Amino acid sequence: MTFTTEEYLDELSYLNDYVRDDWLGFSVITGSAAKLLGDEYSRPAERELCLRLIRDLLSEGARAGDLSADPDHPFLPWESDAAGSLTRIRAELEALGKSPDSGDVCWFSAD
Repeated sequence: MTFTTEEYLDELSYLNDYVRDDWLGFSVITGSAAKLLGDEYSRPAERELCLRLIRDLLSEGARAGDLSADPDHPFLPWESDAAGSLTRIRAELEALGKSPDSGDVCWFSAD
């Protein structure tokens, strides 16, 4: 991958700001990955870069979870640690068979 560390950190910073403002869905994460990959884009490269971005988001306090219709608890974080969430996300991305959209796999939130 030919993006720079600075470019990666800029995208990660954008995602960190986003997840603290609103629920973060996969379309935003895949958009960041596609931007970083540019001409080197492929679905396997996108998946691995998305997982790298997610790992870094989780390490900075984001949580994976599901949206709920309950107005008192609209976001339900998964009951797993970051490693467990990343393992689950990887498996679900591999089973999905396409580039994930928001609403696929999970959402992310941070306090």
